Amino acid sequence: MPGRPANGAGCTLSDGQYQLAEHARAEGLQEEGELRELLAAVDEVRTSKPVFLKVAPDLNTGDHERIVRAALDHHVDALIVSNTTISRPALKSRHANETGGLSGEPLKGLALAALRTFSNASGGEIPLIAVGGIATADDAWERIAAGASLVQLYSAMVFDGPDIGRVIAGGLAERLQREGYSSISEVIGTAA
Repeated sequence: MPGRPANGAGCTLSDGQYQLAEHARAEGLQEEGELRELLAAVDEVRTSKPVFLKVAPDLNTGDHERIVRAALDHHVDALIVSNTTISRPALKSRHANETGGLSGEPLKGLALAALRTFSNASGGEIPLIAVGGIATADDAWERIAAGASLVQLYSAMVFDGPDIGRVIAGGLAERLQREGYSSISEVIGTAA
């Protein structure tokens, strides 16, 4: 799992992602035994950098609890909820029937539901990072209120450019003030 160092002075975070084919995601790595085997291998080569596990929204009942348990047992520093989806919600695109992971706006509802489920399953024992369909300050607020300690942007940056992060941060600051909070940490999990 190669890491990509983050750009910026003093950054020590790297990001590694294990990609799965759709059939493997549905049948394999989400299962506890195979996940534990992967996390044990990560433990063997672990450095001082944080390890984040990115999870799919396409999970079965009980998977969330098993993933949280495995992540805690292997000292994963955070869960990133959620990866792309292999499901196909109603899409208005000539590409609707293509295979592969779906991200952005079509993932929004699934990602939010997965975040809420992981928030309940983890009981706050592991930080959650929300990703999937976040394009506005309201989207970010909803994810933080659902239990996310951080939000991550991908598709929104493609469509709106890198300044979207600054726009969302400004919108969050305005909402904090409007709703009477002094810190975004006070909002985490208020609607989980």
